[in-house]
Amino acid sequence: MGDDIATEALLTFLDSVEAGVAAAKHMIGQQKGVSSTGPLPDFDKLFWETKEGGKGPYQQTSKSATGNSDLFRALQTQLKKNKGYWKHRGFDYWLHQGDKDVIDRRRK
Repeated sequence: MGDDIATEALLTFLDSVEAGVAAAKHMIGQQKGVSSTGPLPDFDKLFWETKEGGKGPYQQTSKSATGNSDLFRALQTQLKKNKGYWKHRGFDYWLHQGDKDVIDRRRK
Protein backbone atom coordinates (compact mmCIF):
# COMPACT_ATOMS: atom_id res chain seq x y z
CA MET A 1 0.00 0.00 0.00
CA GLY A 2 2.87 2.40 0.80
CA ASP A 3 4.39 1.91 -2.66
CA ASP A 4 1.14 3.04 -4.30
CA ILE A 5 1.11 6.28 -2.29
CA ALA A 6 4.79 6.92 -3.05
CA THR A 7 4.23 6.27 -6.76
CA GLU A 8 1.20 8.56 -6.82
CA ALA A 9 3.14 11.29 -5.01
CA LEU A 10 6.07 10.95 -7.43
CA LEU A 11 3.76 11.15 -10.46
CA THR A 12 2.03 14.23 -9.03
CA PHE A 13 5.42 15.86 -8.43
CA LEU A 14 6.61 15.03 -11.97
CA ASP A 15 3.38 16.45 -13.46
CA SER A 16 4.03 19.68 -11.57
CA VAL A 17 7.63 19.85 -12.78
CA GLU A 18 6.50 19.19 -16.35
CA ALA A 19 3.92 22.00 -16.15
CA GLY A 20 6.58 24.35 -14.76
CA VAL A 21 9.00 23.50 -17.55
CA ALA A 22 6.30 24.05 -20.19
CA ALA A 23 5.40 27.44 -18.67
CA ALA A 24 9.08 28.48 -18.55
CA LYS A 25 9.60 27.45 -22.19
CA HIS A 26 6.54 29.47 -23.20
CA MET A 27 7.72 32.60 -21.35
CA ILE A 28 11.26 32.35 -22.74
CA GLY A 29 9.92 31.71 -26.23
CA GLN A 30 7.71 34.78 -26.11
CA GLN A 31 10.57 36.94 -24.85
CA LYS A 32 13.03 35.66 -27.46
CA GLY A 33 10.60 35.43 -30.39
CA VAL A 34 10.57 31.66 -30.84
CA SER A 35 7.90 29.04 -30.43
CA SER A 36 7.99 25.33 -29.74
CA THR A 37 7.80 24.81 -33.50
CA GLY A 38 10.76 27.11 -34.26
CA PRO A 39 11.41 30.80 -34.91
CA LEU A 40 8.43 33.06 -35.46
CA PRO A 41 8.05 34.87 -38.79
CA ASP A 42 9.36 38.40 -39.32
CA PHE A 43 6.24 40.54 -38.94
CA ASP A 44 8.18 43.61 -40.12
CA LYS A 45 7.62 42.25 -43.65
CA LEU A 46 3.92 43.07 -43.40
CA PHE A 47 2.63 46.37 -44.81
CA TRP A 48 2.53 48.79 -41.86
CA GLU A 49 0.96 52.25 -42.13
CA THR A 50 1.94 54.90 -39.56
CA LYS A 51 -0.99 56.45 -37.70
CA GLU A 52 -1.27 59.08 -34.97
CA GLY A 53 -3.11 58.19 -31.78
CA GLY A 54 -3.75 59.61 -28.34
CA LYS A 55 -0.50 58.09 -27.07
CA GLY A 56 1.50 59.12 -30.11
CA PRO A 57 2.40 57.38 -33.36
CA TYR A 58 1.72 53.71 -33.93
CA GLN A 59 1.60 51.39 -36.92
CA GLN A 60 -1.35 49.52 -38.35
CA THR A 61 -1.88 46.65 -40.77
CA SER A 62 -4.99 44.81 -41.82
CA LYS A 63 -6.35 41.73 -43.49
CA SER A 64 -7.27 43.75 -46.59
CA ALA A 65 -3.96 45.67 -46.77
CA THR A 66 -1.99 42.42 -46.70
CA GLY A 67 -4.31 40.39 -48.91
CA ASN A 68 -4.96 38.10 -45.92
CA SER A 69 -1.43 36.77 -46.33
CA ASP A 70 -0.05 33.79 -44.41
CA LEU A 71 2.12 36.22 -42.46
CA PHE A 72 -0.89 38.30 -41.41
CA ARG A 73 -2.77 35.16 -40.35
CA ALA A 74 0.28 34.05 -38.31
CA LEU A 75 0.21 37.36 -36.45
CA GLN A 76 -3.55 37.01 -35.90
CA THR A 77 -2.89 33.55 -34.42
CA GLN A 78 -0.30 34.93 -32.00
CA LEU A 79 -2.71 37.63 -30.86
CA LYS A 80 -5.50 35.09 -30.45
CA LYS A 81 -3.22 32.90 -28.31
CA ASN A 82 -2.41 35.93 -26.15
CA LYS A 83 -5.94 37.34 -25.72
CA GLY A 84 -5.49 40.16 -28.23
CA TYR A 85 -2.28 41.68 -26.83
CA TRP A 86 1.27 40.48 -27.43
CA LYS A 87 4.82 41.75 -26.86
CA HIS A 88 7.34 40.60 -29.45
CA ARG A 89 10.77 41.80 -30.62
CA GLY A 90 10.46 45.29 -29.17
CA PHE A 91 6.84 45.89 -30.18
CA ASP A 92 3.49 45.77 -28.42
CA TYR A 93 0.85 44.29 -30.74
CA TRP A 94 -2.91 44.51 -30.21
CA LEU A 95 -6.19 44.18 -32.09
CA HIS A 96 -7.44 47.59 -33.20
CA GLN A 97 -10.53 48.27 -31.06
CA GLY A 98 -11.06 44.51 -30.80
CA ASP A 99 -11.27 44.06 -34.59
CA LYS A 100 -9.46 40.80 -35.41
CA ASP A 101 -8.86 41.98 -38.99
CA VAL A 102 -6.93 45.14 -38.01
CA ILE A 103 -3.71 44.93 -35.99
CA ASP A 104 -1.83 47.80 -34.40
CA ARG A 105 1.68 47.92 -33.01
CA ARG A 106 3.89 50.37 -31.19
CA ARG A 107 7.57 50.15 -30.35
CA LYS A 108 8.09 49.69 -26.61
